[in-house]
Amino acid sequence: MQIYLAKKHNQIVFAGLLVGAYYYLIFWLKTLIQFLISGSSFPLLTVTAAYLGLQELWQQKNQLANLNPATMQRRLGHSLILFGVGLFPFSLNKGWSQALVWLVILVGIFFSTWGLKFFKYYLRLIVLMVLSIYPGIFFLPAYIWEALTPERTMDYIQAWSANLVLQVIGYPSSVDGTLVKLPTGSVEIGWGCNGFELIVLMVITSLLIGIAYRLKGFQILKISFLGCILACTFNTARIALLTISVAYWDEETFNFWHDGLGGQIFSAAMFTVFYYLLIKMQLLDFDHKSKLQ
Repeated sequence: MQIYLAKKHNQIVFAGLLVGAYYYLIFWLKTLIQFLISGSSFPLLTVTAAYLGLQELWQQKNQLANLNPATMQRRLGHSLILFGVGLFPFSLNKGWSQALVWLVILVGIFFSTWGLKFFKYYLRLIVLMVLSIYPGIFFLPAYIWEALTPERTMDYIQAWSANLVLQVIGYPSSVDGTLVKLPTGSVEIGWGCNGFELIVLMVITSLLIGIAYRLKGFQILKISFLGCILACTFNTARIALLTISVAYWDEETFNFWHDGLGGQIFSAAMFTVFYYLLIKMQLLDFDHKSKLQ
């Protein structure tokens, strides 16, 4: 350790890593656990992205060792690290601010260690780093969607599709805004039930699969599109089931399918169908190992 810290560059990098490990790692693990307890599947994607990123970083260590940053690039990287280290104690009140400062430190470490070429030639690794940096980053698309679309657009779309399914299978349903109605009960579609999070989940899953198997951009788009269709289909089926349970069954049944366990059952079924469709449609060959392995 004394030999490693003899160099000024290593001292600055170590300071950045130490601050990140002391402050951010504890928050990162705590947030992951909280999301898992609440029944969210996003922490699994965060951990997967972190694992794939570290794995690829290890596999590319020999190539990275040949990257030497210019003096100005190293100084800029050091400035980012020191800026993040100094700012971190003032960012502890918000999770996103901690993640942003930690990201600045990481960028500084990579920039000062490998230079601009790292960001030019290792785009996959950068994407994985960003996806793993903050457990709540997967909710960012929801904020963007709500900012760019009329209020409750996704709720209206989901209510309409669930009503259509119920009518097709013979139930006398109707739709009133975000309410899906049957003669003896109704369900109102809110943000947590409109399927948007499932769509994001499938898109990010497809992206991680594409990165792990070194798929081309068009291939990733194809499996992402398939994932979006499955997410919409399974969520619509779940909303229809919830409406039927409210109207004709009991509250206990509704609570089962509405709360964590019922949602996890639908998610497990969705991912199982996704897996077999990828094989059947020859979109991915799971018989061969990932190219990251």
